Amino acid sequence: MRSKDNSLRIIDLWTFRSTKSNKRYIVEVEGFENEFYGIKFYWKGVEKSKNRYSLLTNDYEPRTIIRSCIEVMLEYYRKNPLVSFGFVAAPDLEKDLKGKNIDVKSGSRRFKFYQRMMVSLFGPETFYQASDTTNTIYLMINMRQLSTGTISIKDIEDLLNQTYNGEYIINGE
Repeated sequence: MRSKDNSLRIIDLWTFRSTKSNKRYIVEVEGFENEFYGIKFYWKGVEKSKNRYSLLTNDYEPRTIIRSCIEVMLEYYRKNPLVSFGFVAAPDLEKDLKGKNIDVKSGSRRFKFYQRMMVSLFGPETFYQASDTTNTIYLMINMRQLSTGTISIKDIEDLLNQTYNGEYIINGE
């Protein structure tokens, strides 16, 4: 399903069901210029929450969930081998869904997990992997786009700063 928000961005919605918990998840793929896509996901049971990206389900199946998001990414890559991707590791909340207190640093715990998964699954010949660890943003920049100058890290920084009114600084991995 495709929807538009108040900006010029287009958001594609994908769903999948976990085979372990049987919960349905929503994957939002936010399209930007230069074939750049932002990936976001959350459990459908919290879709109306403003904290939907931060809430933990405590089902202990992050690999399965992330792997499903990667399958969505691969679908975009199969259709267009020039795409690049980015995502933000959302911070944890003080209490999880079961009311347990948890550590609320930034999204650093999730960020490290995402980083390990991406580095192990995607080689440097396809994607240049870069990040802003302060804002827990992880990027997979298409090497073909980067090598031809069609897209640059500075372009992505500018796009992030303009879209989200932030101070993002991207460093290569």
